[in-house]
Amino acid sequence: MKIEVSIITPTAGFVKLAPKKQQRVNRPAIAINDITETCKARGRHIAKCQLKKQSVRIPAMRVSELGQVLRTLELKRAYA
Repeated sequence: MKIEVSIITPTAGFVKLAPKKQQRVNRPAIAINDITETCKARGRHIAKCQLKKQSVRIPAMRVSELGQVLRTLELKRAYA
């Protein structure tokens, strides 16, 4: 049983090709009134546990909810 092995090498032009730059999308900050109460409560809980040096379990959530929780944490640190 004979197995032929061939190595496929990319062309030199493809190897020397520079990576594409990714554009950063700047979005406006979320207003305080737009944040839901559950996300505010999660943010307060995370901030309180961090002050006590306790670990926090963050549940799975949608990206929009995660953004609201992170914005709540920003606001809590600004006013704390």
